[in-house]
Amino acid sequence: MLISRETDYALRILRALSDGKKRSIEEICSLEATPKQFAYRIIKKLETAGWIVITRGAEGGCRLTADLHDISLFQLMQGLGSGFGINACFEEGYECTRTPLCDEPCHIKEGLLQLEAAIEKELKEASLYSLIFGISG
Repeated sequence: MLISRETDYALRILRALSDGKKRSIEEICSLEATPKQFAYRIIKKLETAGWIVITRGAEGGCRLTADLHDISLFQLMQGLGSGFGINACFEEGYECTRTPLCDEPCHIKEGLLQLEAAIEKELKEASLYSLIFGISG
């Protein structure tokens, strides 16, 4: 799966915070039908990436500090530690079982590398704002 559940929930959390208001995790989870056990982890990653600020205590909550126009889906995936790759054979240290059998380059790998580059380009061009609100800009 290209877009993980964590990325989907992160988009929902950012949508809940997109109006600039400080919201509790409970409120975010209620607004976006997001399970709390995922939300806590994701919110911490969003804070580490510098996109939200968390205030602790009785009057605590989360607030968006970044401009969603300036963050791409690719950046969000990286910020969550999801990484991006469409095939295991592109990963460092991967040893293909077909390599000893091949006398020529693997056309499947070449084709998938081209596809991966095209998808990565699209992910880098897709701002979170356009995804969340369905408009470009």
